[in-house]
Amino acid sequence: MFGPTRYLAWARRFYGSAPFDLASSGIPIVSREELGAPGATDDVRGWARARAAAARFNDVPEGEAILALGTSHALWVAYATLLSPGDEVLVEAPTYEPLIRIAEGVGARIATFDRPAASGYAVDPRRVADAMTDRTRVVAISNLHNPSGARTPDDVLRETARVAASRGATLLVDEVYAPFDALVGADGVFVSSARKLAPNIVTVSSLTKCFGLGNDRIGWVLAPPDVIARAEDAITASVGMLPLSHANLAAHAFDRVPRLAERSRRLLGDKRARVAEWMRAHPRLSWSAPASGLFGFATLDESTDLTPIIEAGVASHGVLVAAGSFFGVPNGFRLGWSLPSEKLADGLDRLATVLGLESTVTKRIEPPTAR
Repeated sequence: MFGPTRYLAWARRFYGSAPFDLASSGIPIVSREELGAPGATDDVRGWARARAAAARFNDVPEGEAILALGTSHALWVAYATLLSPGDEVLVEAPTYEPLIRIAEGVGARIATFDRPAASGYAVDPRRVADAMTDRTRVVAISNLHNPSGARTPDDVLRETARVAASRGATLLVDEVYAPFDALVGADGVFVSSARKLAPNIVTVSSLTKCFGLGNDRIGWVLAPPDVIARAEDAITASVGMLPLSHANLAAHAFDRVPRLAERSRRLLGDKRARVAEWMRAHPRLSWSAPASGLFGFATLDESTDLTPIIEAGVASHGVLVAAGSFFGVPNGFRLGWSLPSEKLADGLDRLATVLGLESTVTKRIEPPTAR
């Protein structure tokens, strides 16, 4: 029923194997000591507290929020709620592969619309309108766009939602990266969820990428109350009930979001500017130059599949980026800057060597010593 998600299988193969990891797209994991203990994990009020906290974090009514086990599970819940077998999902291209695989798994047919590099990977509502059919029930995008990091402005989201609504469809927005760089205010509230822009917008997200809680799978779906009611049935069908310990941990984590946001801002630092400078020094590369976030997408000026070169670079120089073939662009790669500041320049130098890039500021380096 569910085909393999090639990108995630590939990422798991290399996860933790490269000392210079430029593939990761989230804030480094926060330690248990820094997060603190969640208190009594058998308190049955945890379910209600966690759901209320997710709604408060997103500045929406409690009846428009439901918890899930991370963004991937939230995406499955949303698709399972919104789709029937044979329905069509219109997905952006390039795209994050689970947007396709999960929809296929619940029986949907896939169509795509382009977000061209020449336009800065922008969403064009006219392209969406032209690609929709009478079978289209969901238009699926990511914001920030994965893999380019491009942000879709609110007015474009509203217009895209209007286009979807004109054909009886829902706009589904994966906004796991949307809080970058402002993150939240001192009150710990993310005020910019796309859910608030139009009645037919459903969003999925988590505390994974922006706040360093990738291991804890604290996710949610935001939707109109009638969709949330059906989503509860999907939750029951998939996990029965979310673990109580998970709910109590989620409530605890939401309380600490302002502190986690401060940590994220500190770790972001000026690293995006440093990556931009490196990109400018390598004229064979074009990239998305995102204004916010933790990653961008680059393409090489030749038609070649960089995947085997990237894989070889892990062994030869200890550096890893996310191969663009898994996003539908074989001559590209997604580059993140979650690496500690003191290792970033070295990692970029190693990447330039692996890709055979010439630059007045790039030096050849020796392979990492075996450990």
